[in-house]
Amino acid sequence: MAERWVKVNDDNVIVEDKEKHVKKSGCRIICESDESMTTKNGKTFEGLFMSVWKIHDGVYWKGKIFRNKDQKKNKPTVSNQNNDKKSKQWIGVTLVMSAPMHNDIVQTGVLDLETYKVYFKNWNMIANPKGGEGGYFGKHISKKYDK
Repeated sequence: MAERWVKVNDDNVIVEDKEKHVKKSGCRIICESDESMTTKNGKTFEGLFMSVWKIHDGVYWKGKIFRNKDQKKNKPTVSNQNNDKKSKQWIGVTLVMSAPMHNDIVQTGVLDLETYKVYFKNWNMIANPKGGEGGYFGKHISKKYDK
């Protein structure tokens, strides 16, 4: 989405006309999977913790991605072990989204331990903390999509 900014002079002649991009989602890593940390407020995070946010239909949703107790018991799953391609390690994660005057939404997904991208197949969404300008949380658009 873009907002249009127009600047006019005293004679109502357009001097500057530009569009400004308004960010609608974001994602960042608070704590990586193999570490623990304490914030300035005294909160302690053990293991993976990521925060996400998205504006959808004018509602500000914020969420947290983490591994629950059952997911922490499982070791990473390795894909493409027998192929020539580089194998990837995946772990299960949980997403909890909340917004004012809405019910909380809980969804599970998988996280690529190399890139820290989280995929939510049921929603066709992705959380990418390394996306431009503060990460990305939204629709997963794949260049390798089979038609």
